[in-house]
Amino acid sequence: MIPLSVLCVFYPGGIPFAAFAGAVSLIAAHEFYQGVRRLGAHPVEPVGLLAVALFVFSARTYQIKEISSIFPAVLTLLLIVSFCIELIRRKRAPLVNVGATVLGAIYVGWLIMHLVVLRGIHGTVTVGHYTGERGAWLVMLTLICTWACDSGAYFTGRFLGKTKIAPNLSPNKTFEGSLGGLAGSVIAGLITGWLIIGLPWYHALALGSLLGVLCQLGDLSESAIKREIGVKDFGNIMPGHGGMLDRLDSLLFSGPMVYYYVVLFLR
Repeated sequence: MIPLSVLCVFYPGGIPFAAFAGAVSLIAAHEFYQGVRRLGAHPVEPVGLLAVALFVFSARTYQIKEISSIFPAVLTLLLIVSFCIELIRRKRAPLVNVGATVLGAIYVGWLIMHLVVLRGIHGTVTVGHYTGERGAWLVMLTLICTWACDSGAYFTGRFLGKTKIAPNLSPNKTFEGSLGGLAGSVIAGLITGWLIIGLPWYHALALGSLLGVLCQLGDLSESAIKREIGVKDFGNIMPGHGGMLDRLDSLLFSGPMVYYYVVLFLR
């Protein structure tokens, strides 16, 4: 999916990236709701999926002040409508069902929409003979560091890993692999952020370091959910890699981190 991701990220205007993010988030949210049903929960899935779609739409239109209030409006409607539907069910379990509905929409939709908002940041970056939108390069920085962290952790853990870091959550993850993932993210952050985008080296180093931590926390958090549900993967849409949510778990944490870092320290 890397070529498709890169094409959507750099396509002028950001609309293809928003559409791509919306599609994968809807698939991931559906996988989440299918998973929690194994625990006996009955989430109000149509409402949750609608909220996910609205989160991505509101992220795309975030720069327009007149409709920026859609963020809290979606959260409010999600909660109220979920409760209303739960009240008319014969077997009501609002804590479990409404809780699962809201968690799925926020965990997938709310977190992933930060990447769409990040893509919408104005400005340009010139790399060689190519001038691209600043938001696109910041999203690319997030993706590259996330991929570098995952790959670094996998290969380091595979060949050097000995000390289990979270055996109850993910028995294959090791302390050595975690350090390899952090190193991969830091190197990718310096190369992409400092040498390519032109960020000050200390910001590139900070972003690479934070991404190296947040990516792994996102992975472990999804592993904790899967252990509670009792599944190895949330789906099999990509043979050998699991479901869409299994591919997005690290980005769900890394995307918001980069966005808020940019807003607080780079703008």
